[in-house]
Amino acid sequence: MPRKPNADDAQLILHLYELRGEPVMRAARKFMVSEFWPQNYDEFKALLTAYGTEQNACFRQVLTYWNMAAAMVIQGAVNEELFFATNGEPYFLWAKFGQYIPQARKEYIDPEFLLNLEKMVSTSKAKARIKRLQERIAARAAAQAAKAGNR
Repeated sequence: MPRKPNADDAQLILHLYELRGEPVMRAARKFMVSEFWPQNYDEFKALLTAYGTEQNACFRQVLTYWNMAAAMVIQGAVNEELFFATNGEPYFLWAKFGQYIPQARKEYIDPEFLLNLEKMVSTSKAKARIKRLQERIAARAAAQAAKAGNR
């Protein structure tokens, strides 16, 4: 039976939240959440391999940050239920980019790239959230396509 969240869990989650607000992290998150919308694996791969660019730094900072947080959840340092209840972004990022990670692992990165994040988002509860997020992402893409077609 999973342990109940305690004050230490709350402190860690609050600290993770504070770190998200750091200016460089905020800019990196803005890029990854709002600005980078790859249409296929090749577009994802182009950013993945754009070493030395600001966009690649954003990519690495955000995804490795959430992978680190996921490791804390997987290892039991942070209560999983409390983390799930207070964080949506790692699930959104997996909904947005998760389909590209297996191929990226094979081609460019070690086989453990984002493995903690993948483990964390593999629960049935997380999968249901990701499915809903993927539906929202697909609806956004359809709206963007329709908007572009009306120009």
